[in-house]
Amino acid sequence: MMNSRRVSHKTLVVSLVLATIISTSAILPAQAQDADTSAMANLVIQVQELQDEVRTLRGQFEEQTRELENLKRRQRDQYLDLDQRLSDTRNARPVTGGSPVSGGPAQPGPATQPPAQDVPDVREPMESQSQVIGIGQPVAQVQSPAASAADEKAAYDMAFQALKELRYADAAEDFQSFLDQYPASEYADNAQYWLGESYYVTRNYDIALKAFQTLLDSYPESPKGPDALLKVGYTHYELEQWDSARAALTQVQENYPDTTLSRLAENRLRSMRMEGHY
Repeated sequence: MMNSRRVSHKTLVVSLVLATIISTSAILPAQAQDADTSAMANLVIQVQELQDEVRTLRGQFEEQTRELENLKRRQRDQYLDLDQRLSDTRNARPVTGGSPVSGGPAQPGPATQPPAQDVPDVREPMESQSQVIGIGQPVAQVQSPAASAADEKAAYDMAFQALKELRYADAAEDFQSFLDQYPASEYADNAQYWLGESYYVTRNYDIALKAFQTLLDSYPESPKGPDALLKVGYTHYELEQWDSARAALTQVQENYPDTTLSRLAENRLRSMRMEGHY
C-alpha cells in the first residue's frame, strides 16, 4: 500500500512539472526550448518507468493474494483432516476391550462391529438345526447392527467430504440429513458443529448461530463445545450483536484460559474495542 501511494505521488509531481514546462515553453528562446525538449523527454521516460513500476507492484500484489488464498485453503484442509482423525481416535476402542482412547464410557462404533466375513459362520449352524425355523430373521439380527453402523459412518463421511471440498451447501444438507436420520449417533455432536460451520462460512449467520447453540444445549460434554462457544461469539459479532458477542467471547476466556481459543477470543474482543463497540 505504501509503495502504491509513493508511486501515485511521484506520478502526480511529474505530471505537474511536465505541464509547467509545456505552458512556459512558448515564451522561451529557441535554445531554452531545446533544453526543455530534452528535459521533457527525460520526464516522459520517468513517467513510463513509474508506470512499469506500478504494473510490477500490481502483479506482485495479485500474486501474493493468490498465495494467501492457497495458504488459507491448505490450512483449512489440514484442520478438517486433523479434526477427522481426532474424531476417529476418540471413537476408537482398544483391541483388548475397555473404554475409548479419550476416556469415558465405551461406545460401539464401526470398528467394533463383527466383520462381514463372519456372517456365514453364524448362519451355517442355524441352517443345519431345523427346516422349520426360518433363518431370515436371525440373519437380519446379526447383520442389521453392522449394516446400520456402516451406513451411519458412510453418511457422516459423505457430509464431511463435502465440507473438505468446500461444497458448503451440500455439506449443510448432508449434515442435517445425518442428524435427522441418526440423532443418537456418536458422531452427532461433530455433525452439529460442522452444520453450523457450513452455514457460518456462507454468511448464513442466523442459522449458524442456532446450530452452534444447539450443540451447546444438546451436547454439553462434547469436545466441540469450546469451539462452538467461540463461534457463537464470532456469529454474534457478525450480526452486530455486540453485547452477546462480548459475553460469549469473555466466557471462552474464563472457561478455557491459556488456550488457542482464549487467544482468538481476546483478538476479537480487542477488535471490538478498537472499533468502539464497547
